[in-house]
Amino acid sequence: MASITKEELAKHNKADDAWIVVDGDVYDVTKFAGVHPGGTQILLEYAGKDATEDFYALHRLEVLDKYQRLKKGRMADAKGPAPKKASEVIQEFSKVPFAEPTYLQGFKSPYFTETHIKLRQEARKFFCGETMEEALECEQKSTAPSKEMRKRMGELGIIAMVQGPGAHLKIPPKGLCGGVVKPEEFTYFHEMVVQEERCRTMCPGYEDGLDGAVSIGLPVLLKYGSEWMKNEVVPSIVMGDQTVVLSITEAFAGSDVAGLRTTAVLDASGENYIVNGTKKWITGGMYADWFVTAVRTGKAGAGGISMMLIPRSDAVQTKIMKSKYSSAAGTAYVTYENCIVPKKNLIGTENKGFQIIMSNFNHERWMITVVCIARARICTEETFKWSMQRKVFGKPLIEQPVIREKLAQMFAGVETCTQMLYDITYNMISMGSQGADVGARIALLKYQTTRMNHLVADNAVQVLGGRGVTQTGMGRVVEVFSRMYKIPAVYGGSEEIMADLAVRTAIKGYPKQARL
Repeated sequence: MASITKEELAKHNKADDAWIVVDGDVYDVTKFAGVHPGGTQILLEYAGKDATEDFYALHRLEVLDKYQRLKKGRMADAKGPAPKKASEVIQEFSKVPFAEPTYLQGFKSPYFTETHIKLRQEARKFFCGETMEEALECEQKSTAPSKEMRKRMGELGIIAMVQGPGAHLKIPPKGLCGGVVKPEEFTYFHEMVVQEERCRTMCPGYEDGLDGAVSIGLPVLLKYGSEWMKNEVVPSIVMGDQTVVLSITEAFAGSDVAGLRTTAVLDASGENYIVNGTKKWITGGMYADWFVTAVRTGKAGAGGISMMLIPRSDAVQTKIMKSKYSSAAGTAYVTYENCIVPKKNLIGTENKGFQIIMSNFNHERWMITVVCIARARICTEETFKWSMQRKVFGKPLIEQPVIREKLAQMFAGVETCTQMLYDITYNMISMGSQGADVGARIALLKYQTTRMNHLVADNAVQVLGGRGVTQTGMGRVVEVFSRMYKIPAVYGGSEEIMADLAVRTAIKGYPKQARL
């Protein structure tokens, strides 16, 4: 790369011969100026000069990746090596304080080992390296994740890992991310790492369409499915050839699961159920090959509910539902019309489906908190970076006390929820993920996390101002987070239900002799 002096740079200061400097690298913007999105004149004002400070006040780092062809050389007096491409930086662990969990920033942890770090590195390479371009496109256009990317996830063992520990981890023939962790060593902390990394694109619709829906539906088959389901259906889902979703919520039954109305009635032969009804807000439903469906086979209330594995057919129709985030998630309105379902597709025992639904909630809610905390951490890092590089009234934004207080609230909120998560995850390993006590703690964590998300989103938008509500450019991540953070406060059990569940469980465990 050519070494360019200040004197040489200064000569290229005209409209027909314009060079600028960003981070020590020299770019020839002569031809580019005419198509510059911000206009020609503003770019030419920097011709023959260093534009680094103002460039980063207006552009994200990844913008430079697109224009490497314009590079002419590097300033002779530039300090340090040439900056890395953004596509490389996002695959590395951040050195920005609070941008990563503490054990990646020099702190000791009793929970994490070298296998967790290696697994995180491999997962980050995949999500930030392989999926990023597709994620951004699908998120913007509301199109489905590619089948090839889903199969790649299966090949790496990522689909298997986000289901938690179990025999299914042995299905991927090439191991888990190339064998960085063995199936018998795998714990919920390893799953946590993968769940956190799948958020790195900050394209929540794409993430849910690619993986999130399967993470909720497949555990039911792993825990309660019959042998034929585990042998014939599960492997194809784990390897990314097919997808499965959880189909419970209805227009008539949200948090009140026991009130669902979709029916399954045995036909005259007694060998098949005839299913009729509708489901609503079914994440991934547009792409699903299989629907783990809650139906009413008996009396009113929780005692008459069963779970069934229903394949897509002409009798199962899906229609896209647009919500606050991208339709890349494939959120669907599902209609079952005289759908014939063989008795062998019953999951567990007839009229015992409510228990399955309740037991599945623990892992789902735990997963939601992992993802919510990870996204809040990413949003916090973005806000911190902006505060450091943005200048207001001639000073960096970070010099304003009110900004530092907002960041302190964000740091504290993220770290507090993270430590609650670690404590619960450790006990999930030792006690199991089921049980009322674990479930209550997970519910309380979900409540606390979604409340924290509200604080982080509000502060982030205030700090970034107009950019925080703009879908592209500097504020993309903050805008996405602030637009969709409320969704997890509703699904998987609303905030109010979570808070009430935690307190009611505490009341049940209250010792009779306890007095002030």
